[in-house]
Amino acid sequence: MKAIQLTAPRTLSVTETAAPKPGPGEVLVRVGLLGLCGTDLGFFDGSSNYLRDGLKSYPFVLGHEWIGTVVRTGPATDPELLGRRVSGHNFRVCGRCAHCRAGRIRSCPDRSEVGVLGPRPGVGAQLITAPADTLTRIPDALSDAAGALLEPTAAAVHAVDRLAVSASDRVAVIGAGTLGLAAAQITRAIGAQTVVLDPQPTARALAAELGLRARAQPAASDEEAYDAVIEASGSTAGVRSAVRLVAGGGRIAQLGTPHHTVDGFDAAALVIQDATLHGVLSGIGYWDRLVGLVESGAVNLDALVDRIFPLDQLDAAFAHLADGSRSRPKVLVRIDPALAAAGPA
Repeated sequence: MKAIQLTAPRTLSVTETAAPKPGPGEVLVRVGLLGLCGTDLGFFDGSSNYLRDGLKSYPFVLGHEWIGTVVRTGPATDPELLGRRVSGHNFRVCGRCAHCRAGRIRSCPDRSEVGVLGPRPGVGAQLITAPADTLTRIPDALSDAAGALLEPTAAAVHAVDRLAVSASDRVAVIGAGTLGLAAAQITRAIGAQTVVLDPQPTARALAAELGLRARAQPAASDEEAYDAVIEASGSTAGVRSAVRLVAGGGRIAQLGTPHHTVDGFDAAALVIQDATLHGVLSGIGYWDRLVGLVESGAVNLDALVDRIFPLDQLDAAFAHLADGSRSRPKVLVRIDPALAAAGPA
């Protein structure tokens, strides 16, 4: 089979390697689409904090956002999975520690994340194996592109849940990228008064296309005005502004990941506001809820896809991801041409 190897900064190749075999409780999946995100871009250009901190090293197969079709089941695996479209989360945990036994697998000290953290290869390959209990079946109502976006956007459902957003809340979402636009659609579906803040005109235009209210920056009247703030940009400016926007007794979800220490974070204001700050990692446990929101039409993931590149144009895909010319946040790579993908080609 073919797999995408990243051997050094800006050095990609599609190599031939042995196909994996599913073990007990696992399935073999033919990957259709691979999603690329900022984490992948950091690996590609060498700027990733995972590389800097020794949590990942070249060479490795990249990728952690995907959709595919089950083509074989391993021993002790439900045979009804055969032929099903699936996607899945990428945490692999010990299953024995106190966190795992309590169901808090995000906190497993021995966890790895496929394609991101630890030695496991990513999903940027024609065939992968995955534990059946990490998978979500993709219903017919969802396109392949939407299925490939479930992994990142499920974290937005997690953020909204952690903030316990209700219809009576005023919500500010900082950043109109993949995570921010997903989160804003979710809070709108709940009935909360929602505004999206992003300095980029193209990002605000997409927010408007999705029926969301968007502004370039907070107004003076926005200071301490929001019951819930979702910081989805990971930018220094966004992290700083979240504390200024939250109302007394309000809640902040840090959904975007800053890849460096944020200077000027006003912790004193957080205390004075008696606000609660949540760090949000992954969307494990929230996939089914997100699938329901997409099926109902409350959340549109297809609109977030800017372009789908063929496998032989990987360098172009990463260049497009990095150059800032996109009108939509998401870039996908078609691994298996036989799996038709919705969205612009």
